[in-house]
Amino acid sequence: MNGVYRVAVIPTRDRHDLLTECVGSVVDQVDSVLIVDNLSDPPVEVDQWHGKVGVVRLPVDPPNISTFWNTGIALADAAAHRAGAEQWDIAVLNSDVVAPPGWVMSLSMAMRGSPAVLAYPDQHGGSDVVLHTKAEPIDLRQRITGFAYLLRGEAGLRLDESMAWWYSDDDLDWRAREQGGALLVPGLAVDHRCPNGSMYERPELGEQAGRDRVTFAEKWGRTPW
Repeated sequence: MNGVYRVAVIPTRDRHDLLTECVGSVVDQVDSVLIVDNLSDPPVEVDQWHGKVGVVRLPVDPPNISTFWNTGIALADAAAHRAGAEQWDIAVLNSDVVAPPGWVMSLSMAMRGSPAVLAYPDQHGGSDVVLHTKAEPIDLRQRITGFAYLLRGEAGLRLDESMAWWYSDDDLDWRAREQGGALLVPGLAVDHRCPNGSMYERPELGEQAGRDRVTFAEKWGRTPW
């Protein structure tokens, strides 16, 4: 779609080999890639991508994934404004994701052909495009894939940083439904290579996820599952 600027935002910590595969899968699908590096050792370097990939370092621990996402989204907005774009897509990916060819464009076309401000792939083999417009629990096979989704940049959505590790993606999903819709798109599943790997390595993140669930429930009066 001509005239739409596209940026990928990828937060990471230490997963250098996985990050390289992730960036390699999307770098030719977007105008730029922004890596948010949270205390990687050694720090992430981007010289290999010849100027198309930038990195910002956020030395925050314990981590707040919502802050990392928001930092990348804000930088994506700034890049779009510098480019003079009136419309821009922000692909948000975990660093352990590999996206298939044409993933960003296909999600963009589906999203921008609808009222949706958020689009994400069906990871469970469904065949129907589904536009969710109500902030309420749904079939978990249709909920947002928090590790890989696309935002309509000019809608101005941000993550709620009071949820530091889990549930801010569900909160984003529910707010998107109220602002135009969240779109489930079949046929675009990503390869998610290390789901919940950080939580296995750091049990305290599981404790934070429990607190985030309480925060979500206090905000919405219920939980997504």
